[in-house]
Amino acid sequence: MTNLLPGPSVGIEVAMRKIRHGASILVAALLACSAVAFPAAAQAASSPAPDSGERTRDCTTEARLGDDRPSRVRYVVWCGTQSGRVTLKIRRPSGPPLLGFSQTATASGPGAMGPLRCRAATSGRVSCSGRKTGQVTFRGSITVASATRCTTLISLNVWRWTGDSRDFPTGCPKAYGERPPRLRAIVSERASEGLDLDLDGNRKAILRRAKQLRAAWLRGEPVARWTALEEAWGMPLRPQDQVEMEYRETYREHFQDLIEEGDWVEKNAPSTYAGYELSFSEGGIIYVGFTAEQDAMLEKLKSRLIAPERFKPFPVPPTHTEAELEETWSNFPPRDSPLWGLVNSTHIDYLANKISVGTEHVARVKHLIATLYGPDAPFKVVFSHPAVLL
Repeated sequence: MTNLLPGPSVGIEVAMRKIRHGASILVAALLACSAVAFPAAAQAASSPAPDSGERTRDCTTEARLGDDRPSRVRYVVWCGTQSGRVTLKIRRPSGPPLLGFSQTATASGPGAMGPLRCRAATSGRVSCSGRKTGQVTFRGSITVASATRCTTLISLNVWRWTGDSRDFPTGCPKAYGERPPRLRAIVSERASEGLDLDLDGNRKAILRRAKQLRAAWLRGEPVARWTALEEAWGMPLRPQDQVEMEYRETYREHFQDLIEEGDWVEKNAPSTYAGYELSFSEGGIIYVGFTAEQDAMLEKLKSRLIAPERFKPFPVPPTHTEAELEETWSNFPPRDSPLWGLVNSTHIDYLANKISVGTEHVARVKHLIATLYGPDAPFKVVFSHPAVLL
């Protein structure tokens, strides 16, 4: 245990945490920490963390009141399936400082590679670091003046703003009470992301899985906790779901860099490229269209892609290029036409190879578009209400 202020050493235990859904629970023995008192002058002198490699970005945190000692605040760090370094910065943004901290935060879970090791940093802060190979939960504790446990915020920082917490410890009257995810929301979000395609539409099985994920969040299983954050995916996921979602991000970004930032279209399909559409509900499929030799051009593109099996041609061969659609859309509706006051919204539906037009006057807008642009113009008109300004 380490005391941050001159004077008697403050003892702090380190506890453990359950791990992710579906995995066996490994309960490691509590590490015995020898008491070390740091003089005030040494608090600012700290060596850099010895870890090397990429920092993971899939951890989240929470501080909780300790139930065994009025000066103790326990913290938990839940981490998902990524491998690499984990860092944690602990501080009180204002008010009375921390009095002490555990030198290690023990790790449990299949991705554990040992505890987080903590040291005193500048301005009364604590800096911890460690490594992991997958899902893991770290648990440690700090000590504060008992009268200030619920009057001063605690900041736990793991990665910029993602997964960080700055709050009163859970159990305090002013603490933000995080609500458990709702079953209906879990079912809906998983359907929109195509994460239950293996269940073939079986409603009972889909609901059962959603209940299991909600229970995993309530138990504090690390992947469920991290992925439920709004800055992650906004719903609790299984470990295999997190791997899948990150894989989708990887091949999507690689494809977009090639198409949007690179020169593949300019060199290979400058007059035939018709755009692309992401279909999350189909399991992360990306449709790519060409107005000529669609299958052959897609096969040529696939040779440059990370996940070629996730790319498909447009179901209906397009007749308008992306450039043509964007040119028409950028000038629609004309300001000097009667359409100007009738159209509520517009966007390009690349998979349909049309410009989608939202209006409350469907028949009239269809007639005006046919008159102005011709009967074969790439438009589809749908009913929509005007946008509501907040």
